Amino acid sequence: MSKSLLKLQIGPVQEFIAQARSTRDLWSGSYLLSWLMAAGIAKLLKEGGELIFPAEIGQPLIEFHKIGTKGDNQKALLTPNLPNLFVARVPTDHSSEIAAAVTEAIKTEWKAITDSVWDKHGELGIHKDQRPRFATQVDRFLSIAWQVTLETDDYAESSRRNSWQLDSVRQTRNFHAWGGGQWTVGHEKDSLSGKEESLAMDMECVRRADGEFKRLFKHDDCLGAITLVKRVWHLAYLEKKLTTDFRKFRILSTRGIAGRDPESNDDDEDVKAPPGEKYFAVLALDGDQVGKWISGDLCDLTEMHHKDFSKCLGNFALGKARQIVEGSQHMGYLIYAGGDDVLALLPADTALACARNLREAFKEATKSFKGKDGKSSPDCSVGIAIAHFKSPLQDVIREAQEAEKRAKQSIEQGGCGRAAVAVTLMKRSGEIGKWGCQWESGGIDLYEKIDALSEGDEISAKFPHRVCELLEPYRNFNKGLSRQEDVADFKPSEVIALEFMHAAERQGSKQTVAILKKPLADYLGKINGTQEQLSAVVGLCTTIAFASRNKNSKTTKS
Repeated sequence: MSKSLLKLQIGPVQEFIAQARSTRDLWSGSYLLSWLMAAGIAKLLKEGGELIFPAEIGQPLIEFHKIGTKGDNQKALLTPNLPNLFVARVPTDHSSEIAAAVTEAIKTEWKAITDSVWDKHGELGIHKDQRPRFATQVDRFLSIAWQVTLETDDYAESSRRNSWQLDSVRQTRNFHAWGGGQWTVGHEKDSLSGKEESLAMDMECVRRADGEFKRLFKHDDCLGAITLVKRVWHLAYLEKKLTTDFRKFRILSTRGIAGRDPESNDDDEDVKAPPGEKYFAVLALDGDQVGKWISGDLCDLTEMHHKDFSKCLGNFALGKARQIVEGSQHMGYLIYAGGDDVLALLPADTALACARNLREAFKEATKSFKGKDGKSSPDCSVGIAIAHFKSPLQDVIREAQEAEKRAKQSIEQGGCGRAAVAVTLMKRSGEIGKWGCQWESGGIDLYEKIDALSEGDEISAKFPHRVCELLEPYRNFNKGLSRQEDVADFKPSEVIALEFMHAAERQGSKQTVAILKKPLADYLGKINGTQEQLSAVVGLCTTIAFASRNKNSKTTKS
């Protein structure tokens, strides 16, 4: 019997997840998409399909949907860990029927979730007349695309053709235009998406939410159906399905993460801000060119490669990510860990170290895979956004996602060139600061050396500020009226080193100078261009000062 490859993808993803008021919203959106994918994969396996990507083994969500067993690891089960697509092998004669059955299983699960939320409309303070608007919005939300391709003896070519054809399907899919009588003059839009109409004319549903749902509405939000489902489905549907008391499933608030106060800062509780750190970070990790590693553009593609690569990514996501993020060294909160993607919240001053540890774990997990040159192996990039805990969470998430893209962009386009980390600083004044470097550029080493010296009181907390003050006058902004020509024979690395070491000696000691001299020289040696070198060192020092600003105050030297 001939076989075919089936690739199925659901959406939307990034936009849906990012539309979050709270850490609970952020987790809930991620988990909802993983839950729906697990329902579809379980149907695929029941219909006789063979899952190739992601790996089936070790996925607690898939196991639960297959046999209804929760297992012993509650945290693993409640961790969003499935990508928004899968690749499977199916019998050609029944391939379309299986794809249709999987699609229907996902839609059926989505309907069961949304129906359970609507059944609580009275407790949520939503009038029954809003049922048509609710139904219209949930019916048009989910996008599912699939493609079946006959498998030949050349697995790599079959896989590539399958991916190309699915891309074509997604680019030419049918869609319904917005409208259809769902708009009302003067009706509020959804506070988070800005797209759907809310299910109440004013803040009525916020004030009238009752019982167990009341604690989920701490802000005056106007919510459409999709955001409402994301906000409450864990209580309306998931709690019964998993027989889990979600009042005991604590999710840290941004203030709890910023203040390293996991005991008294549940996201559903309105508590006083803790002392200490007030800034937190959103970390977004993504594998570099993973699509090409999977498709065989960067390596020799076989079915075994597909399966092994998926298994290694699963081991990283489920076996290492939470351990690193939530360990005592970083004290963060893991939101999503699936394959080559990680989304986490951390105290501002631990985010960069956590990023480096995650990258090391990713490299270790995928080190057995080699490119066609026999040397290269998969790598990843990280975007970090640091902001005050009162900053709108969805804005910080989007900045982290943009920073991740910046880390992957080519240097010519103003990015870091992949295998890199990029940081965005969201200051309360509204000013945005940016810095980034490749993992092997020496920038992270220099950052950690300065941070360690500061932690050990061997250098003043004022040091990064002093470096910025000394180097800023050398920067020429070659735009508009401020355009200037670089000074002839100006040697930036020498000048930067002199000013940097002058500040290090004044704010520390000669021993401090000796410790920092080589890391600085290594970092500057990897950067070309006067303005690039100045911007890199100023950006690094600004990031250190901003990320560490709320550590316990220490005695500083004048």
